[in-house]
Amino acid sequence: MADSRILFAGTPDIAVPLLRSLASSFNVVGVLTSCDKSVGRSSKPCPPPVKTAALELGIPVLQFDSLRTPARDAVRSIGANVLVSFAFGRIFGPMFLALFPNGRFNVHPSHLPLFRGPSPIQATILGGLREASISVQTIGEKMDEGDIWGMMQFPLDGTETTSSLTEKVSLEAASFVPNVLKQALCGEISPVVQNGEPSYCKMIDKADGKLDFSRSLLELHSLVRASYPWPKAFALADGREVFITSVWGGFHEVDLVLEETRESVCGGSALPEPGTVVGFRKDRGIGIACADGVLWVNGLQLPAKKEMDHKAFVNGNRWILDANFN
Repeated sequence: MADSRILFAGTPDIAVPLLRSLASSFNVVGVLTSCDKSVGRSSKPCPPPVKTAALELGIPVLQFDSLRTPARDAVRSIGANVLVSFAFGRIFGPMFLALFPNGRFNVHPSHLPLFRGPSPIQATILGGLREASISVQTIGEKMDEGDIWGMMQFPLDGTETTSSLTEKVSLEAASFVPNVLKQALCGEISPVVQNGEPSYCKMIDKADGKLDFSRSLLELHSLVRASYPWPKAFALADGREVFITSVWGGFHEVDLVLEETRESVCGGSALPEPGTVVGFRKDRGIGIACADGVLWVNGLQLPAKKEMDHKAFVNGNRWILDANFN
């Protein structure tokens, strides 16, 4: 491990704690990150979070529009021989990967081969999984197919959003990955082939936030959480677009509502038409019927307006209580 010179590749906030952790115990000789970009209405280029952290740590930063000859020459000039990547956002080609004879490692937040691709955190929530995972794998020439050096899991309670789970993964990776990397570089562990049938996730776009109330309660509950903070789940309420930004409870509460629904049906009550607003409770939210229960919504937003909790929203929008969602 003494001769390991690490190039860390990453871009967004999720990668920053791992960079800091590696810099405290390894020889990180450079950071490769995306180019500065304008954000929002500002025309001033904004550095990616990983660049800001690298500069604070005094680590040289490499930024290129592509990973062709100039990028490869820059890597050679700093003498990097190990690559560690976390949320870098680009595919590494064979000529670039050949620069790292001592190891090429990628951090992927799923139980590989589950959820290969660009949105594993959202996919974990969308799948209703009760556990999240982080894999450390060899970077191969195909997406997320490399052998596994180490993996960890931690429980989920069903209240996680993409925002909160991203933060959790970020902190867990910073604690878990350095030890795996140390063992790998010292020859104490060997990688194992990914086991099982692979599945894939895709880039998320705005249309993926559309709610269909003919789906199950768990699917809808998961979609709202996976869509926050972007693209935000949405539906039409009597023709008006409404964003659903949060829902009541976690897995325990979903199970409770499903049991309430089963008891109601056994008592002779028919399920309401999906999309019908069936109630308002201060302790739960606005109840919207779905295929097998009631989705209790406690965060809403109209276009170009602020997010509100269900009580504040109803105070200014009483019409919602008689609406039908589709």
